[in-house]
Amino acid sequence: MIFRLVAIATYLILTYSSVDRPIVQYKTISLKFKEERPKFSSKTDDDRTLLSDGIYLFGQSPRPEQIQNEYFVFKLQNGKVIGAVYLPHSAFYCFYGIYKQNSLDVKVVDSYDNSASDYIVDLQKYHWIDRVSENDARILSTCQTNYQNLAW
Repeated sequence: MIFRLVAIATYLILTYSSVDRPIVQYKTISLKFKEERPKFSSKTDDDRTLLSDGIYLFGQSPRPEQIQNEYFVFKLQNGKVIGAVYLPHSAFYCFYGIYKQNSLDVKVVDSYDNSASDYIVDLQKYHWIDRVSENDARILSTCQTNYQNLAW
């Protein structure tokens, strides 16, 4: 997952002039964490090496909808993917790109500012979940509607 933290803090500095009057100064600090990419593993898992066209759900937990676990729902079509990454009961981010053996090489679109970042998802680090919920389908449909012209 792409980690991003934007924090802006404003603090007050009081200094005193030679006539003992306070001079007010404001300082602002901005912080931003950079994108982190997981390391790609060349290890293979025979039951996942070649996914056929279809809709898939992968998660940090083998069970769907577990709080604080990351999930990827996507549609694979002719080697291209479009989908979303999300945490249950939180925002989701759409992505599009290509499927490579055991991984997704995608651009993830920030839901808030529409910026896109490159990302590699190593599917071997996630559990394949064979049931796609109505909510997963809704999220996937939203991403397909918004980004199918870039994905396919």
